[in-house]
This record gives sequence, C-alpha cells and structure tokens, in this order.
Amino acid sequence: MMVYERDTHSSSSGALRITLLDCFEELLTQLDAFCSAVRRDALPVWVSRTEAELQESLDMRLKAIQLYRALWYEGSEDGRETLTCPGIVGASPETLVAAQICNTAKDAFKTAVLALKTLGRMEMKAVMTDLHRRQESIAVAMRRMGAARLNLKQAYRHIPLLTERPLKIGFTWSRQGRVIQRTRLADVRRLLEQRVETPQVLLERQRLAEISTDEVLAQVRSVCPHLRANLVFAATENFGVRRRLMQTPLPIVTPLQPGQSLPEFVPVPAEPPVSLRLRRADVRIEDEPFLPSVRVHRYRLSYRQG
Repeated sequence: MMVYERDTHSSSSGALRITLLDCFEELLTQLDAFCSAVRRDALPVWVSRTEAELQESLDMRLKAIQLYRALWYEGSEDGRETLTCPGIVGASPETLVAAQICNTAKDAFKTAVLALKTLGRMEMKAVMTDLHRRQESIAVAMRRMGAARLNLKQAYRHIPLLTERPLKIGFTWSRQGRVIQRTRLADVRRLLEQRVETPQVLLERQRLAEISTDEVLAQVRSVCPHLRANLVFAATENFGVRRRLMQTPLPIVTPLQPGQSLPEFVPVPAEPPVSLRLRRADVRIEDEPFLPSVRVHRYRLSYRQG
C-alpha cells in the first residue's frame, strides 16, 4: 500500500512538473509575440527614463519591451524586489489581443507553480532547478548578464491593459521604507538552503561559510514603493467623467488609433524619490547586501557583534 501511495505521489509530481514547464514555455512564447507586436506598432510611447538612460538616448519603446521581458533577478538584486517603471504604450487592436493572451499565460503559469507548491518545498525546489536547466540557452544568456534566478512576482504580474483610451493618466509613487531585523548565522544558512541552487545562491553560501558563526547579521525587509495611476475617462451618455485607480508596475498599454496622441499626463521620475533621512538602524548596517538573495546585510565594523 505504501509503495502504491509513493508511486501515485511520484506520478502526480511528475505530471505537475511537466505542466509547469509547458506553461513556462507558453509564457515565453506569448511574451515574445506581445513584445513583437509592441515593436511593430507605429504609435506613440512614453516611458520614464533615468538620467543615465537619457544621456544614452535609450529608446522608450525598447525600454518598455525590456521591462515586459524582465522575468529574472539580476545578480545583486534583492530577493523581493520587482522592477517598476511608469510608462504609457499606445497599442493597436492586435497588440491589445496579444497582451490579453500573455496575461492568460501568466495566470496559467502561476496556477501551475502554486499547484506544485502543495507537494512540498523540496519538490518545488527541484522543479525550479529543472526549469532553469531546461531553459539552458536562456539561463546561459541570463547568467552572462548577471541574472540567474527567475523572479516569480515579475513572471506573475499582468501587463497593465486598458480597453478604452483615458483622457488623463496621473502617476503617483507611494512612499518606500524598510524594516531591519537582527538574525543569527544559523537562521540565514537555513534560508539559503531553501533556495534553488543557482550560481548566485552557491556563491552566497560560500560567503556565509567564511565569516564567524557567532556574527549577528541584519535581514532587511523592504516596504516597496508602489506605482499607481489615476485614470480619467470621458463622460458617456449615461455617466459623467469616470475615474479609476490602477496599480501600474509596468507601462500601461492603451488603445490608440493611427494619428491619435497619448492621453494627457505629467511625466514622473523613473524611480521613486528616496528619503534623505536615515534611521539609526539604517546607519549601522553596510550599504550593500552581503547576501542579496535573502536580503541579509552585515553590520558595519564599529557595530558588529559576535
């Protein structure tokens, strides 16, 4: 009986793995199709750019496509960070359909990941490692660019999509902050052992092994800023001016006719404003994370314990 149950569990796990990998490949296919449609559209685009991007004259359409394609963490990126940038992309009917299909593929991939998570942490860890290996050509290219881990939040999140062109779009950054918690090396080691064994995680395990086992570390939890858009739509026969608030981590895709301009908007910075005031706890830890994947910093030498 126990052998039968084990075989049944293994069969179920294998089926879920296949489903997840197929869903991931479908997501990549539909994302390619959507980005190709954005590239073909000869319609207005605005995406906020940093000072460095302005100096490089980075094309705004290209930046929008890069943001939509960003499914991977960069090597030094916080394990909970997600890329966020304000923007508006004018879209043809074909591009709107491609965006809808892409969002459906994102939902299917998320469902497959959550289904596999019900089988346990080890199963999930194994399949995520398999996913990286299966997409070897992608993984190799990503590692060359410093990206080695799939960012599930960025894979899940929808392309912000409108079915009607608004009159106005007002972007607003919410405030950001962070919570700092003291932690022991043994607890940090357990966190790293639970991560998928990517080159970045293996490097961080080695770093951890090189410091004193008594050293107290700091885990930082970011209170991430959110980008919101206040949308104003034209009055209709039955309704007055309509308003809608929308979370917009990626450039908004809005329908436009040839020759039509983008909705009225006021440009905002590509990154949220950073508070100049540092709390006492912020001053005590090093600026750069010691173990980026688990958001762990070392204390500065003058505050270091252990």
